[in-house]
Amino acid sequence: MSTPVLDTIEWLGHDGFAITSGDLTLMIDPFKVEGGKKANIILVTHAHFDHCSTEDIKRLTKPDTVIVTEPE
Repeated sequence: MSTPVLDTIEWLGHDGFAITSGDLTLMIDPFKVEGGKKANIILVTHAHFDHCSTEDIKRLTKPDTVIVTEPE
């Protein structure tokens, strides 16, 4: 069994991060992200505007993106 390898962990500014492994991109709390590739998974930790930026989420989402967040 092979061990997964992370290609990059990138700070996006504020409290946001992008983690890439192969073709998979996971973003955590994207806020005021300039450019960047679309995410496969977006994690939103809570509903504050600077963690749950609907503008950034819409821009970074593709048709099969999974968004994981809490009910609020």
